[in-house]
Amino acid sequence: MFYLKKLLEKHGNIDVSIVGTGLMGKSLISQLNLLDNFRPAIVSSRHIESVIFALDRAGIEKDKIKITNDLEEARSFYKEGYYIASENIDISTSLGDCLVDCTGDTEAGAMMSLKAIENKMNIVSLNVEMDATIGPILKKMADQAGVVYSGTAGDEPGAIMEIYEFAKFAGFEVLALCKGKNNKLNNYASVESLEEEAKKKGLNPRMLTSFVDGTNTMMELNAVCNATGFVPDVRGCHFFTTSKETIAKDIDLKENGSKLNSYGIVDFAAGVAPGVFAIVRPKNGMIENEMKFLLMGDGPNFAIYRPYHLTSIETPSSIARAVLLKDSTIAPVKGSVAETITIAKRDIKKGEKINGIGSNDTFGQLEKKHIQKEENLLPIGLLVGNVIAKKDIKKSQAISYDDVELDSSSIICELRRKQDKLIVD
Repeated sequence: MFYLKKLLEKHGNIDVSIVGTGLMGKSLISQLNLLDNFRPAIVSSRHIESVIFALDRAGIEKDKIKITNDLEEARSFYKEGYYIASENIDISTSLGDCLVDCTGDTEAGAMMSLKAIENKMNIVSLNVEMDATIGPILKKMADQAGVVYSGTAGDEPGAIMEIYEFAKFAGFEVLALCKGKNNKLNNYASVESLEEEAKKKGLNPRMLTSFVDGTNTMMELNAVCNATGFVPDVRGCHFFTTSKETIAKDIDLKENGSKLNSYGIVDFAAGVAPGVFAIVRPKNGMIENEMKFLLMGDGPNFAIYRPYHLTSIETPSSIARAVLLKDSTIAPVKGSVAETITIAKRDIKKGEKINGIGSNDTFGQLEKKHIQKEENLLPIGLLVGNVIAKKDIKKSQAISYDDVELDSSSIICELRRKQDKLIVD
């Protein structure tokens, strides 16, 4: 019992470096400051005021905090036991036992992950947008450097992986891996239409837009695909409506009265948020009978349903697992088996700049890797910086590499080119 806790007590403090002080970052800083043997030792963001606010809200006394953007000065303060507040990512990726990316920014995430790996720091990422785009190459590079690259427990991909690992260990055949949709789905949602709701929820409007237009859901399921080898049944998934009592009946093959063409898929559903679930099948009659006895359903398929995911609140377990066990909560161990491709939200004219995740220009849909490759479709995570349309693009069109000129200075684009050369799907 309490295996990780005992290991942590034996190990001593884990110093955590956190980048990003949005809702998840601030919550994680506060939580780590409350827990034994954890310390939010280095916190950075683009605006130092938000870092100081987050540390203050966490209850860290001002005289224990040093503000600096100088790496060598930060090293000195760190050795003396101070908390470091900074706007300099080089500090965050150089000091501490584990880097936690709370930014949700694909370019910033690529930059800090690359630097952390070079400095042999473990990484726990809440940046699923980046992971879906270049996670396979980062995992390969981290392995070569002898450090851990991991997604986080508590976010839907990590929570789904927990159920998947349990189901496989218990001997079930796993048929589907799914999540509840927390927000309404409107692929063509605009930032302006969601500004008021975002303000009430304390979210960046573009982040909320990426939730509502489905891009975030697609990228979360993308991470699950690359960790398990599962794929979407159709482009963009089916998006079921179900309830926790009827999941296994509602999400099934066409021949059984539902929509699926095959098993081994990921999807999402209304009616069960904020839960995650797997649909499983026992491999013999005795186990099926016991599942019925335990009131898990009528069979032959059963849903293993977890009615919550606690986002950053569960992240400390991933940090401990990375540092103490050298193990990932979830990682793209299957390489690249699916892609979140780019769909135009509006008619785009030749010469126009195209914005990516959470914008009024595009949204993402999950597709099988081999189709993305055959049709040369553009992963939405690469729409960073100055991306220009090379030709007219129609609303609802899937955008290809041939349709755009990507930003040549982008780090995530450079890493993606390496991934496409090195990672064989």
